[in-house]
Amino acid sequence: MLIGKVLFILMGLIAIIWSILKSDFIKFPAVNINWKIEPTAVLEKTVLMSRIQPLIENNYLLDLRAIKQTLEQQAWVEKADIKRLFLNAIQIKIKARKVAMRWQNTNCKNENRPHCTGYISTQGVLFMPQKILQSNAPIARSKADSAIIAKLYKDYQHYQTLAAPLQITKFSKTNIDQLTFKPNIKVVLGYQKQKQRLQRFIKAYNKLSKKNSKIKHATFDMRYPKGFALKMP
Repeated sequence: MLIGKVLFILMGLIAIIWSILKSDFIKFPAVNINWKIEPTAVLEKTVLMSRIQPLIENNYLLDLRAIKQTLEQQAWVEKADIKRLFLNAIQIKIKARKVAMRWQNTNCKNENRPHCTGYISTQGVLFMPQKILQSNAPIARSKADSAIIAKLYKDYQHYQTLAAPLQITKFSKTNIDQLTFKPNIKVVLGYQKQKQRLQRFIKAYNKLSKKNSKIKHATFDMRYPKGFALKMP
């Protein structure tokens, strides 16, 4: 008899709780999101909101980690910081990627195909968004390999520091390193001793540029042990 009464009471409680949950008597308000997005032409709140919409439909329990991971999978998002303000209120702070270089895949013959063009961020990370940003950043050419691209960006920064005030407009890293400086000075550095070869180029260019203006459109092949080959336009 006692067990029967206990079971009866439990079943009654379960029925009451279930009916309350199914009714509108207890209803959590919709999730309130306070967005903080860096001013940019490529990050749109409506697009980001649509990506996380399935994750905020259950307003009884918000998975902040899942929201963060989903947002950081978007090409133009470098970092997403999620902070709970209240039970149903969160703050989302978005940091956008900044373009350091435009990127071209050397394995592609047609740049209009998917995964053939993209950008390298100021963190040295390749990303290929659907929304293209107009940019005058230097062009990088390489395979779509994260290790190669990280090395390319590190070398680009080093080469640009050494060559300043000359400005790199294109850097191709295949089996050899090739640079193009503004306005159209091509320099072949090869696959070894690039730093020394770049320094030799700078010395030679500084001397030759004072005598001949056409040198600004010449090609320097620095792969010779004690000199270089010069091709004039």
